[in-house]
Amino acid sequence: MPLDKNEKNLLNRIKKNFKQSLRRATWFLYRKNRILKTKITDLLQDNVKLHLGCGDKKLNGYVNIDIVPTEGTDLVMDIAKGLDLIPSGIAAEIRLENVFEHLYRYQQNNALEQFKRILKKDGCLIIKWLPDFDNIIRAYLKKEKGIVGETFDLFNVYRLTHGDPLPRNSPQQIHKDIFTKETIKTLLENNGFMIEEIKNEVYPGEELVLCLNIIAKIL
Repeated sequence: MPLDKNEKNLLNRIKKNFKQSLRRATWFLYRKNRILKTKITDLLQDNVKLHLGCGDKKLNGYVNIDIVPTEGTDLVMDIAKGLDLIPSGIAAEIRLENVFEHLYRYQQNNALEQFKRILKKDGCLIIKWLPDFDNIIRAYLKKEKGIVGETFDLFNVYRLTHGDPLPRNSPQQIHKDIFTKETIKTLLENNGFMIEEIKNEVYPGEELVLCLNIIAKIL
């Protein structure tokens, strides 16, 4: 007998909780001391690529930074206010995936100012998987078929606009702002960035075009 929507959601959460518990055990047993003892100067060399807000996802070829020390973290920093420890003009690339929406509006200008300071003159700012509010509302009003549930219902709006936080990952998981293609473009341009590319794409494992991917450089 096929599982209904609630049973599927519960099963997915159980699987996700198990995987995260396993990863946390790995962190406490093996990686904690190494990460906390790492010297910033050992990692932050010229032309470095920074993966900010990495969470559990460790990208090869990048220095992976997050406020939460996970098995994916190389350096522990608060990207909203702690990047002043990183030297100016050092980064060839700054990448944020599923991250920028976790900044409050009052934090965004300061964060972008720090990104601009850290980047080299020809460096690249990449913001990936930013929820697009226009497309989210369009999918809800049209009752599109979504990956979670039979139709794109209010829960789907909630998980994209609010992040679907749970006790184990709140408040880090909470989305602090919503964006459209025009608002993120204006925000970046007002903070001295030039948009090289901005387009809607389907998030891996989903079916609807609900996210924005942006590539920007310093003006």
